[in-house]
Amino acid sequence: MKIMDTLIGSYKKKPKQDRAAKTEQDLLHTANEILDRGDLDDLSAKALSIKSGYSVGVIYKYFNKYEDIFIKIFLNKIDAHFKEVEQIYIDHQPHETVDELFIKVVDHGFSFQEKYGKLQNKLIPLYRFFVRRHKTPEDLHKVTDRLAPFTLVLQQKDRSNTFKNMSEMECILKHRAFDHYMRIPFIDSQNKFNTNEHKASCIEFGVLLFSK
Repeated sequence: MKIMDTLIGSYKKKPKQDRAAKTEQDLLHTANEILDRGDLDDLSAKALSIKSGYSVGVIYKYFNKYEDIFIKIFLNKIDAHFKEVEQIYIDHQPHETVDELFIKVVDHGFSFQEKYGKLQNKLIPLYRFFVRRHKTPEDLHKVTDRLAPFTLVLQQKDRSNTFKNMSEMECILKHRAFDHYMRIPFIDSQNKFNTNEHKASCIEFGVLLFSK
């Protein structure tokens, strides 16, 4: 079973009929619009019902709790982000240094934040929904485990002599640490990191973890 399928444990069985699939997509689209407008006080089944045109009963037919629809959107965004990060690893050339890799990875991460506008304000309630629903928020870090095999390939093909040779488990643990370090300012509303300062420190941290 894929990691993302495991994480979305609250999501009920996938609709098989076209009409059911359209209803699900309509609900996801409307919920996404609510988040994109920053209407965070509007995260309720009633508001979603009014804006989507579907009854509250229909919403609960597809999701056990109304928060689950926003959790699914959150996880979909994270999943899409890591697929793009995978491609950065795939495109990295043997003569390029570990510094160059993490400049691209961190740039992509901050572009991801900017792409969704007021992401900090969105991540906080979504992350809390995830914590409350799944009880094991550390599972979210497992999404980063998919980067370990790509890191091992980079180590083997490295011609820059800058990549540290590590085991798969060491790669996994270091990627989780790096991901957590990247996300802290966007989850903790009390964090005072300046964006440019944090960006530079993320690159430095990534290089420190994965370089010789």
